[in-house]
Amino acid sequence: MNNQTFELAVVNSLQSVRQVEGHLTDREIRCLTLLAAVPSSHGTILEIGSFKGRSTIVLAKSAALAGETKIVAVDPLTSPSKTCPDLRGQASGWHDFQNNLNTAGVAPAVEFHQEFSQDLAAKWDASRKIRFLWIDGDHTYAGAKRDLDCFRPFLANGAIVAMHDVLHSHDGPVRVFSEDILLSPHFGPFGLSGSIAWAQYFTSPDASIPFRAQKVEAYRRLTKLVALSVFDEPLTGWRRFRYKFARAAVPHGDMDAEAFQRQILPV
Repeated sequence: MNNQTFELAVVNSLQSVRQVEGHLTDREIRCLTLLAAVPSSHGTILEIGSFKGRSTIVLAKSAALAGETKIVAVDPLTSPSKTCPDLRGQASGWHDFQNNLNTAGVAPAVEFHQEFSQDLAAKWDASRKIRFLWIDGDHTYAGAKRDLDCFRPFLANGAIVAMHDVLHSHDGPVRVFSEDILLSPHFGPFGLSGSIAWAQYFTSPDASIPFRAQKVEAYRRLTKLVALSVFDEPLTGWRRFRYKFARAAVPHGDMDAEAFQRQILPV
């Protein structure tokens, strides 16, 4: 995919979700569009955490550019939850989620499971490999780690794993990305855009060797954020200033289609 085609895809993604409630920024929608539209391996796309369907729509439309007819999404769509957006009194976001998918014209392209991710993982077909795992569910440390651990056995060689809110005051995503991805020998190329962090997975640990120094440097920067968010204390005053300063030191700019395709490794 060249940059011109990618920019058109981004415009389409942004227009499709402009009226859909959610917390993905324009920069993050750009990132998701690229990760879904440019396969790094063979397999399906799995979204953990759908809320009102903002990211689901982006993933479904972007996957279609790669010739894929289905994505899988899982979310219990219940509230309240410690890290789940408020449903303002609703017991479930199911109605809004379905309406948004239908309005965007992607409902037939979404295989949706209204349940907890660990329950889906328990019955996942091991032959159904995942080429892009998007984790945006429970943002606690236990929840984010469980999502990665549950579906890591099903990752295709060369798959992309991406997590939302890594550059956020929740401690779960930043800890899991730092400790379980950057420090793992099975992840090679990586990057951040907005608050999304992504990395490419390999079954062989040797694939990560050329990226070890870069990963350690990113780990060093991200652990400063971990130290400020790990006890879930409010980011106010001097603490907030320190967090914003440490966050700014982590590169997280816009994704470029051609640069991304040069960065990821063929399998």
